[in-house]
Amino acid sequence: MTNEDRSYQLPEKTLPAISFQDHAADLIKFKEFVDDLGIKTHNTRIARYTQYFLQLAEGELIDERKIFKNVNDARFQSALDWQLYLLREAHELMWILRGLKKYVPKGIEEKIEKIVSGSDFAALDKNTESRDTQFELRIASYFCQTGCSVDISTDTDIIAVTDKHAFFVECKRIAGSRNLKDNLVKARDQIVLRMPKRYEEKHAFGVIAADVTKLGFSHNGLTMALTSDHARDVIQNKLKDIKRRAYALPIFTGRPDIIECLLQIHMPSVVAYPPATTTRFSSCSLNNLKVDRKSRSAIAELNSIFNAGGIIDDREIPAKQLKYRTTLDIPSGTDFFLEQELITAVLSNPSDEVNAPELVVASMKMNDVTHEFSVMELRMVMGKFKSDQLRHFVMNVSSERIELVIRMFMQRYPYENSQY
Repeated sequence: MTNEDRSYQLPEKTLPAISFQDHAADLIKFKEFVDDLGIKTHNTRIARYTQYFLQLAEGELIDERKIFKNVNDARFQSALDWQLYLLREAHELMWILRGLKKYVPKGIEEKIEKIVSGSDFAALDKNTESRDTQFELRIASYFCQTGCSVDISTDTDIIAVTDKHAFFVECKRIAGSRNLKDNLVKARDQIVLRMPKRYEEKHAFGVIAADVTKLGFSHNGLTMALTSDHARDVIQNKLKDIKRRAYALPIFTGRPDIIECLLQIHMPSVVAYPPATTTRFSSCSLNNLKVDRKSRSAIAELNSIFNAGGIIDDREIPAKQLKYRTTLDIPSGTDFFLEQELITAVLSNPSDEVNAPELVVASMKMNDVTHEFSVMELRMVMGKFKSDQLRHFVMNVSSERIELVIRMFMQRYPYENSQY
């Protein structure tokens, strides 16, 4: 069953979240960490992110184009567009900071200098070195957070040592299908070349980490979803497809000491119910199926390290109970507009693909705000009516159809504390 076939329950609680004040505080701490290394942050993306989130936390009206003067791309239009792309950038830096608070790896200075010099947004970055390095630090953060000794100063991207094992990690960002084999096999070859059998008196094991965001979503932008679970499934389905293709590649062949390939997608999401913006670090692992006892022990420890992503931030605002809307007070003067012929066509044949799902079938102007409703929303709301009611709506082109518009409004804004 795909996520398109699956139905999702309307959530009864808000999503847990971290305040914009805490976003700004973390970015200030990250900026201070960089400054303390002697690396200038003035007039860099780090300073611009910090300025944006400070203004957002204060509730100020933000002119994003005054902060990010070099961004001239069609994907950056509304305030929500900017916020989503900036959340993606901020959350990755906040995750890296979370690791640096626990352990500062050897070689951090050179890596930080590279990420500071990058362009403002990953979606617009043509020189990949800065984001390649940032991905290495994202993966290194898992090891830093879980008590490992971490070295990022060698030819190997990450060497992480625990009490029991040493992990040699090669990181790759993969942009397209043709690059999948080349990059994963290259990572394997690099591990074979650079990893000894033992390191600091511990057995050494190879790990491949691959950011496949652009492979899964070529626009490198954002996902739209009905619920948080729906957003999770959209991304996980992409990861599972890439995992299936990766298993066909010779990345583990003849090497029981190369134990895992971690696939990861980092995407901002707009969730409809309840309305929220979020960023997901979604992961999926391929394990070497032909391993010995020592390798199985290393895989178990590695899994516990990568579970650091599930550790809850103690600043997290807990989920709040939501109350479903059961009635709607419509003020006098509310105007309704219905595309009657289009409504009849959809009601008569809801599976008809001739009418595009984004076509507007009706609108409602209430309290000086106009709400437009689409073919897709009409198809969704039809499931709330009995078949004889739908037949009645088909046969009667009258003001009774306003009930359909009201139901679409309540479907879009289902909670008592909804925006409208």
